[in-house]
Amino acid sequence: MKIVSHFGIHWTDEGVAFLEQGRAGTNAVGLRMKSPFQVQLPNKKRHCNHQFALNSPVPSDLHWDYLIQLTDDALVRAMLPIPKLDAGVYWLEESDGIEVAVTTLARMSSPIHPVVFPMWMTQAADNLISELHSTNVQPLVLTGIEPKHSSLIADLAKAATILPRRLILIGKPDVIVPQEAARIRTDVTDPDRINAQDFGTLPWEQLGATVVRKFMRRELNLQNNRNSNSNGTSKGSARVPTR
Repeated sequence: MKIVSHFGIHWTDEGVAFLEQGRAGTNAVGLRMKSPFQVQLPNKKRHCNHQFALNSPVPSDLHWDYLIQLTDDALVRAMLPIPKLDAGVYWLEESDGIEVAVTTLARMSSPIHPVVFPMWMTQAADNLISELHSTNVQPLVLTGIEPKHSSLIADLAKAATILPRRLILIGKPDVIVPQEAARIRTDVTDPDRINAQDFGTLPWEQLGATVVRKFMRRELNLQNNRNSNSNGTSKGSARVPTR
């Protein structure tokens, strides 16, 4: 048995991925083998914060194609329930509707407990850093960040670069942004580009489980962020397909 320090996706030496959550790990290729991993979080917490249903039905082509189209948006990419491929720290200026948008996108990571927290109700930095230890397939989103929080988010951002969980910071334009954070923007709150009803009623949990399953099978092919510049800022649209 191999001890790992967080929940989420882990790979065996033979290249088989296991999703560690709840009481046991599961592979996505139908192998009848017990997970070789055992999760022991640094804070000794026993419970996992997500419950993906890897056996959930394949989503409709319409819904899946819509998600793939949306992955051209930097925020959507940052919220995908897959291990991070970069430092995994992002800064986004607050805007109308952004909290609803990130709460909706967070459904992809099948949360048991909230993923999005306003800064005014967050606890000490040590507790937030502990949350960043917990998994590699679920973001932690902090909203309502003000200039008075600059020192706190600087500490969090520095820690997040070496911890498994993504950190997304959303706040006012006069906040001092940590140097570790990639500045991004999003189109998902733009009513001229996204139909809010379509966006809100998508089967996000099912889509998220499919993302995880495809990633574990090495079948996940996301379109290149062709409308984004090198710092992760989305410049393109994410239009809802015609039904």
